[in-house]
Amino acid sequence: MHEDLIGQIMEAIDRSKEWAEKGWKVTFGRREVEVSSLHQAQSLPQNVVCREEAVNYWTNVEQTGREAAKYGKKAIAALKRNDLRAAEDAIYFSKYLEKAFADYTRTWKPVHEAVKRELFK
Repeated sequence: MHEDLIGQIMEAIDRSKEWAEKGWKVTFGRREVEVSSLHQAQSLPQNVVCREEAVNYWTNVEQTGREAAKYGKKAIAALKRNDLRAAEDAIYFSKYLEKAFADYTRTWKPVHEAVKRELFK
């Protein structure tokens, strides 16, 4: 029934799960060490001063992406029940979670707009 929306949400779920893996340019510490992914942060030597900060940042990105994906799955379940309002609520929460990283991720806002368009037809 809402196959197009479900497809968009599935893509957003996959992208959310990859935020920490694919990453983006971020610098840490006074020396502005660039660390662009969780893997790169974890690979820093233990004696690098900004390692803990970088690992914490990217771990937060990973957890946020997983949480946003979880709400995306709730939205799919709601769409399968033909409950657009519940789907919109779930996607809104994914968009809210993403807000801290939205300049880099740009995942959930377009999905939320698509669901709202469908809801208010």
